Order: sequence, then structure tokens, then C-alpha cells
Amino acid sequence: MRDIVVHSPDFRHWPATVRYAAQLAADTRAGLTGLYIAAPTVALPGPPQLAQEALAYAQDELQQAVLAGPAFAAWATTLGVREARWQVAQGPAADALVLAGQWNDVVILQGNVPPCSVDERLVLETLLSGVGCILVPSAGFSPGRVARAVVAWDSSLASHRALHGALPLLVDATAVALLQPPPERRPGRPLFDPASHLRSRGVNVTRIETVGEADEDAGEHLLAIAAEERADLLVLGASGCRRPGGCSFGATTRVVLSRSHLPLYLRH
Repeated sequence: MRDIVVHSPDFRHWPATVRYAAQLAADTRAGLTGLYIAAPTVALPGPPQLAQEALAYAQDELQQAVLAGPAFAAWATTLGVREARWQVAQGPAADALVLAGQWNDVVILQGNVPPCSVDERLVLETLLSGVGCILVPSAGFSPGRVARAVVAWDSSLASHRALHGALPLLVDATAVALLQPPPERRPGRPLFDPASHLRSRGVNVTRIETVGEADEDAGEHLLAIAAEERADLLVLGASGCRRPGGCSFGATTRVVLSRSHLPLYLRH
């Protein structure tokens, strides 16, 4: 893993998500980009003087965000990041994150987003673009190092992509548990054996378990095993789709995303 970008919702201090990204970048010797996204400037209704003051305030905030670059780089260096950059974008947040994801290996975002919220829509739009994401829980402390991991593979294309994308992190882990569906829920003739693939790449697979549940029950089971394994990361394919009027996650993904107490690596 060479390049990591983290969405920073603030430029005056660095929240837990940004700290996690910096620690992960230091541990993997990856470059780190902090990305602050300012809302697009819009004309406000009302007296012209009030609109001008609001515009001046927005422009000042944008300038202050740009000037935060040296402070971010210096802070990241104290955590061991070898190369830190700071970028400021203005416009729709999903567009900026999707673009950033095209030239980085992973996008790190805030996790535990409420269902049907603006934040969930942002995560889903980013994932639907094909970008790999790590979602960091909002509560508690998540060290930016993957010593123990759980991989949930269900034979879907999304789970294949997630396994492949997380491979650089899994190789460095000391123990990896693999969860997979029962044989009757897999394709007729398996073309891919995840356990053999992981082991051939040097991943230390220490546990293989079958998960027979589906939807919400499957999500609860995945989280229970991750807690039992004391995992630092849960890897899984994200199910979701666009539909008229919006987009939504699948049942298993939504449960894991909203209730997880550990970082998630997701790919769609």
C-alpha cells in the first residue's frame, strides 16, 4: 500500500479518523494525503450586505483551510509518516472523494454513519465508484496497525475485490480469520479458493469458519467473530445499489457499518 487519503472534516484539529490514517500510513510506510472538502459557495437570499458578509466568511474559511497544510504535515511527521500532503477541495464531497480514490490505494472515512443519513450517502457514493475504503468507528480508540484481521468472503464480486484490495494489510497481519458461506451457497464448481489464495500470498490464515446466516443475522455474526478474534480490521464486500431517489446499502453491510466497533475495509 503506497498512497492513503483521509477525509478530514476539520482543519483546525485532526480527529480520530485522521489519526488512524496517519498511524496506518506510518506502519505501512505509505504516503498520506489529508483532504478537506469545503462546501460550494452559494448565493444566500436576503439583504445584499448579509450575502456579501457570508461570502467573505466562506472565502476566509477556505483560505484558512489551505494554510493548514504545513501544520498537518508537521503533525503527521511526529507520528512517523514519511510523506504527508494536504489538499483542499470545494464542491460536492462525494465527487472529491471519488476523484481522490482514483489515485490512492484506499480512502479512509468516518464510520458508524447513521442509516439513511447524508453521511451514509457519502460513504455509499464513494464505494459505488469502485474505490476501496476503510471506515473508522466514531467511538473508542482504533490503532492504525493491522495485527489481527477477519476476512468475510461470500463469493460475490465485491468480496473478491475487498480481499484483493486488503491483501497488502493482510500480508503483514500476524493472524487472519477467514469466514465463508456453506458449500451449497457457493458457485457450482469453485474457481477460486480464498484460503489457498491468501496462504499462497504469505497470509497467515489461522481460522476458517462457515457463516450460514444471511442479511442482518450475517452482519451480527461477522461482528461477533471479529470481537472474538480481537481483530483490528474486518474485510468484506459492500453490497448496495443506486435506485430512484437515492441509493442504499444491503442488509448485511448496513448492520456491520452502523454497529461495528472496529475499522472496516470495504469494496463494492
